[in-house]
Amino acid sequence: MQRIRMLSLKCSSLIDVLKFATYNIHMDENTVVNLVAIETATPKWRIARSAGAVYIMLIALMIACISIGNLLYESFQISRHITQPILYALIAISGVYLYRKHYICYRYTLTDELLAIEEVGGKAEKTIAVIELVDIRAISAYESRMKTSDRIIRASLPPRSAQTLVEASLDGKNISLTISASEEFVNKLTAQWNDCAESIQ
Repeated sequence: MQRIRMLSLKCSSLIDVLKFATYNIHMDENTVVNLVAIETATPKWRIARSAGAVYIMLIALMIACISIGNLLYESFQISRHITQPILYALIAISGVYLYRKHYICYRYTLTDELLAIEEVGGKAEKTIAVIELVDIRAISAYESRMKTSDRIIRASLPPRSAQTLVEASLDGKNISLTISASEEFVNKLTAQWNDCAESIQ
């Protein structure tokens, strides 16, 4: 039993026997979940692989910005009241970019009835969306028409040309969801979605 629990922790919170809240919202207790595919999208170039690395980089960036501010004041007499807001804004933008593009991963779990998407950052995991396959309206390559949706959920990594667009209904709203899944995963998702659509006809 302990081995089963350890394996489930490595797979996904959707099927984890220790994390049953999301599961019970969509499934009955006696329903058997058939796992079809699971995949994690990881940044191609991971500058920061841990929270500690992120902190070190941000500290180094802050020291560099403070040094630049002092240099501008001493060399050109540019007031710190002008340089500091700009440099701190640069730190904030760089921090967000570092976190979103080089640290965060996305895990996609496909069962015979659900698509679950989780955001993974180090040891922290957060469920972004759990969508029933019957609520999916379309699966296609990324395109700009997602801007017309009620809600946009970005669970993908660059480049956009490799992203897949999933349009669905979630909580009564039309959503556009981008994922960076492999072609194999997308094919399984499409096939499973088609099977669900045929079963309710």
